[in-house]
Amino acid sequence: MKLSKGITALIAACIALGSAAAGLAQSTSVINGTVFADYYYNYKSATASEQDRNAFQLRRVYFTYENNINADLKVRVRFESESNAYGSTSKINPFVKHAYLEWSNLIPKHKLYLGIAETNAFKNAEDLWGYRAVEKTIMDLNKISSSADLGLALKGDLHPNVHHWLTVMNGTGYGAAEGDRYKKVGYALWLTPVKGLIVEGYADYENQDPTDPQTATVMSAGKDYAGSDSYMTLKGMIGLSRPSFSVGLEAFQRTNVESGIENVSTQYDSTAKKYKITQKTAADVAKFGYSLFGSWITPIPRLKVFARYDLFDPNTGDALFTKFDDAKGKLTSGTDDEFTQMFFGLDYVSKGAMHIMPNVIIKNYAAEGKDSDITARLTMWFNFNSGKIITES
Repeated sequence: MKLSKGITALIAACIALGSAAAGLAQSTSVINGTVFADYYYNYKSATASEQDRNAFQLRRVYFTYENNINADLKVRVRFESESNAYGSTSKINPFVKHAYLEWSNLIPKHKLYLGIAETNAFKNAEDLWGYRAVEKTIMDLNKISSSADLGLALKGDLHPNVHHWLTVMNGTGYGAAEGDRYKKVGYALWLTPVKGLIVEGYADYENQDPTDPQTATVMSAGKDYAGSDSYMTLKGMIGLSRPSFSVGLEAFQRTNVESGIENVSTQYDSTAKKYKITQKTAADVAKFGYSLFGSWITPIPRLKVFARYDLFDPNTGDALFTKFDDAKGKLTSGTDDEFTQMFFGLDYVSKGAMHIMPNVIIKNYAAEGKDSDITARLTMWFNFNSGKIITES
């Protein structure tokens, strides 16, 4: 990836600031990155215009600078970029994904994060899944939570086998500014009773008020028919990792309070030539999903196999409506709106630690008469690292 002069200057400034902050002490810096790239072919698609679509693409490029100012202070700046949507003529542009200060041992056995940092909703599941290069975890993929956000976080150990992670953040993710006066609070607690076993619980909550004068933007993740009054997420995850295999199960429910409608009556307005809702009751929209995933090392040297099965239901209420087409008077409820996705692939790790991964994605819809999506891909995943850069004032 070719960086612009402005970004190069910013990285240079970060290095200079890190060195200056170290005073007379020695500081260590690292520049590293990751690339996810693939060629895909839509063998089958429920959307006619996407049938036989194929392309080479960069699905993710990370460029990261980290500086250990001293034993307790560390800064990170990460830029991210990716190929634009199919048919776009825009250039690939990087954006800021991480920009934070990590402060260790301000509280014993804990780290404090200030800035744009990782969130705690699915990080442990992502690490256990191990194939972010193939696909995001189910919560990330379906926009239940952002992978990074701006705010404060505290992460650490309550006991050698008990760990937790508290975040207080804007709730809008890394790609947008705060849009209201409320903050998202998330908390993850996980146990590691024996080596390789993890049992995790997670919850988050944010109040919302679409009518508040300070609400500049109604959160898209909290909006169905209307903006939610608040939202809450509950998640559980269990996983086991061994030298030859790993397996995990993650399940969650997201509730958007009063963002849907029920007991709906409609009437055609001949003057406006469209339908209008004459009666409705606000109702909570519950979204549910689970993901079962695993990987195994085969007897063939450097070859692994991986698989994953997801189910996601964006509205569990069959009589609860989230969309209204006023031209046709059509209401969309939670009936048969769920879908499943299956991921299968091989992972060949070359001597240079490059991962070459042929994989297949199959998406099946519950809606009667809707075809499946089948996509074949050849994915490459590789990392680069400058090694330690030691500076001393």
